[in-house]
Amino acid sequence: MTKSSRTDSLITMGGSSSDARYRFLVERSGDIISTHRPGDWAYTSLNPALERMSGYTAEELLGRPAYELFHPDDAEAMKNKLIPAIYHHGARTFRYRSCNKDGSYSWMESTHSSVRDDEGQLIEIIAITRNISAQVNAEESTRLLASVVEASFAMILFCDRQHRVNYMNQATRDVLYVAGMDERPYLKDLLGAENYAEVVESAFSQADIDGSWNGALRVRAPQARDRYLLLEEVLAYSKAELGKKGNYYSLIIRDSTEQKMIERRVRDQQSDLIHASRLTTLGEMATGLAHEINQPLATTLNYARGAVRMLDDGQRLSEEHLHKVFDIIVRQTQLAADIVKRLRSFVKKTPYQRSEFSLQQVIQEVQQLLGHDLWSNRVTLEYNLPETAANVIGDRIQIQQVLFNLIRNSMDAYQESNCDDRIVLIGITIDDKDILMTLQDFAGGIDESLRETLFEPYVTLKSHGLGMGLSISRSIVEAHGGQIVVDMDHPPATSFTVKLPRAGC
Repeated sequence: MTKSSRTDSLITMGGSSSDARYRFLVERSGDIISTHRPGDWAYTSLNPALERMSGYTAEELLGRPAYELFHPDDAEAMKNKLIPAIYHHGARTFRYRSCNKDGSYSWMESTHSSVRDDEGQLIEIIAITRNISAQVNAEESTRLLASVVEASFAMILFCDRQHRVNYMNQATRDVLYVAGMDERPYLKDLLGAENYAEVVESAFSQADIDGSWNGALRVRAPQARDRYLLLEEVLAYSKAELGKKGNYYSLIIRDSTEQKMIERRVRDQQSDLIHASRLTTLGEMATGLAHEINQPLATTLNYARGAVRMLDDGQRLSEEHLHKVFDIIVRQTQLAADIVKRLRSFVKKTPYQRSEFSLQQVIQEVQQLLGHDLWSNRVTLEYNLPETAANVIGDRIQIQQVLFNLIRNSMDAYQESNCDDRIVLIGITIDDKDILMTLQDFAGGIDESLRETLFEPYVTLKSHGLGMGLSISRSIVEAHGGQIVVDMDHPPATSFTVKLPRAGC
């Protein structure tokens, strides 16, 4: 059948004249136009649009019932509901899936109208059909996206330009919505006045200009004060959308409460481990510490006894002599008190205390703690320190622990070596954003086999060690946003470098 005969057939069966203009429109229509025989719904005529869409030729379709091409589920619905409806009511529009010649399905939307004779008998059905696959796929994508948004753990809400909320997902309703609140509350009511003002000033103002805002703004909603909420993203419509109604801002809020609780537990566990390590180290230093405290106490006792003995012998002590005795007693007592104070500070279990301090200060404090151990092991600390204060921000006691562990490791390494010159070099380098603190000894180096596992727990070079010092040190440094690395490529030297962010950068 030629194109002309197909079109003529369609037009004449509709009972209208087949003038050239009408034939032209039907022939070139993007919509599928077809007629069907009552009863079996077979094609009696069709235009070329159906051939182009389905892949079938007109000869393959004419005389074939249309519902043979339907998806089985849709064919049943057509037979049981659509056909009876058209018979009784004359016109119906419905959606269905039609099978193409290659076996694929296309979503179609078809309007069927009945043609009747003067006596009201049904003689033909005319159908106008269009392919809506792209529309259905878009709708399905929208539904899937909506289901993802609704089920998301993130809190997602949309609001208009007056900041009235049009939508909030389940996560948002669970945390921010309060019984009795308007179903479309204003953002100010959800977030609280103070938070709302900050969101508008910081996030919305930028989103209005750039189309989006990204950050981490703490949300302290009155009804969720026990939650740790962060506004992470705000999206705004483009300027082309300004005149349209509907949602204008999309907000994404992350509930980080559980993450913060985990971080707190990890920090507490790390603090317990660090404290236990310090207590263990203190036990190892007990002899040296006793000697260090005993010296000022013995001096104090000797001067006090000497003064008492002179008084018992009836000697008159001048004011100048007494002042000298008491001055020595005060200084030696203060020295002992300072030692005890340093020890208490070192071993005291305290929460993470963030402050700004200089690494030069930390080095001096650790040297004082290890003074007797350094002397008894014949180890000398040498320094290459800048005059500029190498300031970092963090927990001073924890950074003390890192340096303490590294120096103790060098001392232990020298104990197991035959070196006469037992020197530990400590240097500091300051660059634009970081501070590098390097500690180097010459005790023979570290076995190459330990390169990959050196910072793991229970790995030790010492026969009496637990293997926790370097592991703890790495945890502390990384918790401060830094790194610790070892250079063992130039024996007999071993270098540890601690990199920490510079304060103010």
